Amino acid sequence: MQSYKGNTVAFEKGADLTIGKTTFVNELVFNTTDKSGFEAAKNLAKNSDVVVMVLGEHGFQSGEARSRSNLDLPGVQQELLKEVYKVNPNIVLVLNNGRPLVLSWAKEHIPAIVEAWQLGTQTGNAVAQVIYGDYNPSGKLPMSFPRNVGQCPIYYNYYSTGRPTNDEKNVFWSHYTDVENTPLYPFGYGLSYTKFEYKNLKVSQPEYNKGQTVKVTIEVTNTGNYDGKEVVQLYLHDVVASIARPVQELKGFELTSLKKGETKTISFTLTDKELGFFNNEGNYQVESGTFKIRVGSSSDSGLKTQFELK
Repeated sequence: MQSYKGNTVAFEKGADLTIGKTTFVNELVFNTTDKSGFEAAKNLAKNSDVVVMVLGEHGFQSGEARSRSNLDLPGVQQELLKEVYKVNPNIVLVLNNGRPLVLSWAKEHIPAIVEAWQLGTQTGNAVAQVIYGDYNPSGKLPMSFPRNVGQCPIYYNYYSTGRPTNDEKNVFWSHYTDVENTPLYPFGYGLSYTKFEYKNLKVSQPEYNKGQTVKVTIEVTNTGNYDGKEVVQLYLHDVVASIARPVQELKGFELTSLKKGETKTISFTLTDKELGFFNNEGNYQVESGTFKIRVGSSSDSGLKTQFELK
């Protein structure tokens, strides 16, 4: 059974389905070494305005004792993607996967990528609503996607190193010689059919005493052409502490709905719960010093400010 725009139809295994000007290939084996369906897929793509390709992992490739040492698309899927791209580059790539994949080639060549994960029986209806524009997506990545498997483990809240950047223009700094340090898609990343602008990030005062509540506000404007939702994210960095602290930690997020052209002020409250940490003896403590704040749409974007804790 296949569902299309609210209508459920049935067709036999091995047969193609045509509704209006849209043709669906019923079956194509691509997750092994079988390339027998490649030519049929390419011929169909040649005569189509847009190609929707659903690739990724089998559901049982994720879970306990199912780790992978290679994060590429399994089997011959990457080859299929490239072959179809040669005849029709207007591709919407829909991914079903249970882990971050290496998508460097796809990011460079494919105009639209939908991360659909391993969902349930209504996956088709949900994804169709997003692709056809009936629903404006607002999801954000709960993990970082690497540029290649050699970057793993890769995560947004890593700890500071002695030479994290090359500001001093010397050869000895934390980097790879063949790829950027940054992830392909960072933690918290996610696109929408509209756009959002961040401005006027403020803390209620420049200095606080321990035990006081820190108030943070920022204005978010929907500057695009459609109503939408945005997940506003607040990241915090304790600059100097008695033990090493991450370069940033997600300390607050807020899902807000904004109509086209609308502006809202989003507020965050930081208390000892957000400002402190457990030391090496297992005791929770809040230390004085400088705290840097960044608020934006992902872990690698946004506006910055800071405050002092006395």
